[in-house]
Amino acid sequence: LGAVAPPLVSVVIPAYNAGDRLDAAIRSVLNQTYPRVEIIVVDDGSTDDAALRVRAWKDCVRYVRQEHAGPGAARNRGIAEASGEYVALLDADDLWLPRKLERQVAVLQREPTVDATQCSAYVVNERLEVMEVRRCRQDRDTYVDALLFRNLPALSSTLLVRTPCLEACGGFSADQPEETWDFAVRLLRHAKLKSLPEALVLYRQHQGNRSRDMRIFGASGCRTLRHAFADPMLETSVRRRGADVWARFYAMLAGGYFQQRAWRESLRWGWRAMTTSPRVWAYMAGMPLRHLDRMLTARQRLSFTSQFAYACQPVETGAEDLETSRRASSR
Repeated sequence: LGAVAPPLVSVVIPAYNAGDRLDAAIRSVLNQTYPRVEIIVVDDGSTDDAALRVRAWKDCVRYVRQEHAGPGAARNRGIAEASGEYVALLDADDLWLPRKLERQVAVLQREPTVDATQCSAYVVNERLEVMEVRRCRQDRDTYVDALLFRNLPALSSTLLVRTPCLEACGGFSADQPEETWDFAVRLLRHAKLKSLPEALVLYRQHQGNRSRDMRIFGASGCRTLRHAFADPMLETSVRRRGADVWARFYAMLAGGYFQQRAWRESLRWGWRAMTTSPRVWAYMAGMPLRHLDRMLTARQRLSFTSQFAYACQPVETGAEDLETSRRASSR
């Protein structure tokens, strides 16, 4: 008897005027050590040369174009086109390290009760210099942790999900600005998530990232949390944590405004957080230290990140993969 083929992974890449970043994203998928992948690029009404760029990869990529409807709608279109047993999402701005899919598929094959996996991510600038490591936590009470922002897979590029689970949670909201966060909360309401400590994704942060607009984040977050707590089937144990959840959210807003040096808004949301739940004091107290950490020089950050990468994953999948991806994306 012949060997059983490994599960097919459908990689969905939504793209809107992504330019040469789209080429780099596609290349990072083709460089995966996992052997069985289909790539679906959903062009969300781009006005640049996205179609020509994808045409260069015609033997490796399926191209779908739609009228501009936003990243949530583009992801949903790609998921509908997917034929794989698993679906992975990759934003056109982001990159994967070579063993990303291999590591995550191994988890889903080894643990059939796990519905989705996430991994840690390197936050990089336009030159792919590491700014910080966005680490996912070890698994605990996943849904409560998600509402408390402790284990929320807010970066869609870190996820690998079983296709039936993805369909059951209803996909992404087409009209929600922070659609990934909203999706993650709904996903974790019904799914079992396994977190990998390894940083296997490069999340490219730049001025165009909508997630850095605190007003959008605040409005979208309020909507997501209200929807979560309006669920009549929500467990009493979760509902009792409502004050802690809202306080943590307000504290995150305070921290975001603090980082942007919008002192008045930071104080306003910080006061609201502490008057909502005194348990948020510890998080608020650490906010200045977290801000100072982000102000380190790029070289210091890279040194710190490399040390962390070596500590949490085998050497051959750490800094070498990071440097390989940096060189490949710059070609």
